Amino acid sequence: MAKLILCYLFIFSVQPSKMQSSLEQLRQAYSSASTNTEICRKQLDLIKEIKNPTVLELAYSGAYHAMWAEHATSPLAKLNSFKKGRDELEQAIRDGKGNTEIHFLRLTIQYHAPAMVRYKQNIEEDLQNVLTNYDQVSSETLKKNIKKFLIQTDLLSNEQRKKMI
Repeated sequence: MAKLILCYLFIFSVQPSKMQSSLEQLRQAYSSASTNTEICRKQLDLIKEIKNPTVLELAYSGAYHAMWAEHATSPLAKLNSFKKGRDELEQAIRDGKGNTEIHFLRLTIQYHAPAMVRYKQNIEEDLQNVLTNYDQVSSETLKKNIKKFLIQTDLLSNEQRKKMI
């Protein structure tokens, strides 16, 4: 009986840290995945290993699949990857109920999306969510990603940019 209890405790104590480490890995690789094919591929492989993704993991799956369109070689593969990513991101937005990290992921994808895919309609909404909730973000990696992205864009006013720096 004691062995059963110890086994039970071990299983449930390992799971959250495993999820946290995969989530942290997805966060850390995010800013370089759009320009580095190998990093993007590794993150997609990591996502495939997740059996029951959380809403946040689904959002990262969507973002990485949308990003993969930049690395895919055939036009059909690009389009299919982008559509899958868009659909997963939108599902995560519906299920995530205002989660700032999910809005940030969608913001980055919509900002860089080509006009022909017509996926830019939520940029202002997502930007406002991210700016409003930035100070409450607990992950330092996420804060760094948000700051790096926003500073490199034309989305901020001069005043907002000064606050970020």
